[in-house]
Parts: sequence; structure tokens; C-alpha cells
Amino acid sequence: MPRVSIQDANKSFDVNEGEILYDSLFDRGHELPHGCLAGSCGACRIEVIEGKDSLQAPSVIEKNTIEAIKDEYVKKYGEAAVAGKEIRLSCRAKVTGNVTIRPFK
Repeated sequence: MPRVSIQDANKSFDVNEGEILYDSLFDRGHELPHGCLAGSCGACRIEVIEGKDSLQAPSVIEKNTIEAIKDEYVKKYGEAAVAGKEIRLSCRAKVTGNVTIRPFK
């Protein structure tokens, strides 16, 4: 059973493989920041600290939204704001193994 750890909250949860990250944590009493929960607004963006390969590959919708988020951050804060960071959407990412995340602000 995969384990999802939330770095800034110092919490960890056992989740079922294949579950959507946001849904699995919400069902266990932890609510991440969110908006539309469809992958288009980007309010549920997270940074994957460890275990980026423990999430299924992003869908086209998620890729497009992440690209828009990165572009916005680069324009606002410069390239360093996103350099080397694995950004995903908790409402779209499916868990396949252990992962450590934190909300991306």
C-alpha cells in the first residue's frame, strides 16, 4: 500500500494504489488546496519532493495546466521559481507508490 507524506504538515497516509491523490487524502481527513478539481484551474498544484516516479504520468489536461502554471511563475518570479521542481495537480495525479508532497505556492 503506497504512503503519501505531506512535508509541511508532517502527516502521512496509507492510500490505495491508483487513487487520485487529492481524493485519497480528502477521504482520510486531509484537505489540500483546490479549486475546480478537474485539472484546469491549477489551484491544487503540488510540488513532489520525493517519489515523482510514484505517480502515473500526467494526462494531456494536467500537462497543459502545469505548463501554464510554470509560465506564470517564470513571468512573475523568474526561472528559479520552477527550476528543478516537479509540479503536479493533486486532483489529477494517481498514486502508484510512496510519495512526499507539499502544496506549491
